[in-house]
Amino acid sequence: MTTEETTWYDEAFRVRESRYGLFVSVKKDGEEVITAPTLESCIEVTRFHLKGEQEGFPEPMSSYSGSVGVKL
Repeated sequence: MTTEETTWYDEAFRVRESRYGLFVSVKKDGEEVITAPTLESCIEVTRFHLKGEQEGFPEPMSSYSGSVGVKL
């Protein structure tokens, strides 16, 4: 554990940089949430994800069916 000050976002998570140059968000309980290529995207997507965990995720805007609809 380092003595450097940790920045907590929304008092819910922090972001650390992995040894591969990616950014990982970590909740206060130590659970890793999101891995992203930039600090900004990691913060933005983690906020969206944690809000979805609390309030429910939005319904998809469209659906996808893998069926072709043609008999071969």
